[in-house]
Amino acid sequence: MLNSYFKIRDPWNFKPHQFEIGTPFIRSAFHDNHFFLKLYKLDESEFPDFYNFHLAYYLGKFSGNEHDFHRYVSDIVSTRIAQLKLIDPFSRKALRAKGQIEKLTRFQKLLSSIDEWNSSKALEVVIAEKNEEIARLKDQISELSDQLQALRQFEPSTKIDIRDKHLGAFIHLIHQLQDLVLADGRRLFNFQGQSAWYKLVSKYFTHDRKPIPIETARNYFPVQKEKTSKAVEVPKDLQLFTIVLTGSKPAK
Repeated sequence: MLNSYFKIRDPWNFKPHQFEIGTPFIRSAFHDNHFFLKLYKLDESEFPDFYNFHLAYYLGKFSGNEHDFHRYVSDIVSTRIAQLKLIDPFSRKALRAKGQIEKLTRFQKLLSSIDEWNSSKALEVVIAEKNEEIARLKDQISELSDQLQALRQFEPSTKIDIRDKHLGAFIHLIHQLQDLVLADGRRLFNFQGQSAWYKLVSKYFTHDRKPIPIETARNYFPVQKEKTSKAVEVPKDLQLFTIVLTGSKPAK
């Protein structure tokens, strides 16, 4: 059974470690009280060493971990602050309580600075933070749902199927579309890069009723400066159609 989270000075030891707690004559069961009495006497600069001294004792003496120790200390500090705040502000204890609250609050800041587990946060604070996060995630879900709904308007119920063994013939047509020039010298299509073309092929077409993987489509549309061995040329026997300019003016 755990006797104390803190290192208690031995009886009749008149030269204890500066951070040990308790009295030289009697072993008290009120270990938490002695912890606070020692804490009240320390400078703020001594807080880290004080905390680490008792943490080392706890880890060496018992089977718990740092999280357990931190959670316990955080809990008793929060509880003690709450108790001190209930003291009548007009009583003789009020002034001392105010100083103790200030000391404990500064120690609480140390606990928060090393808190990896939210041990030092009040339950209400943790719940409020989680509720804020949940609300934020709900907003994101709603926004993404709206975006998905908008995108679904452009999803075809069925894809256009390219006859078996004629994917290359279709690709050859698209290659020609890219190169079409109007009578005034301008390209018919204004585009940058090749991604829109191969994504169009993969998204809206099938080949012999089978999906066209985007990587397969991409290989037909290499960027010239990045052309690799994966690039696929349309065979001559599949270059079945030729697109030509039939007039110099657009149809009315």
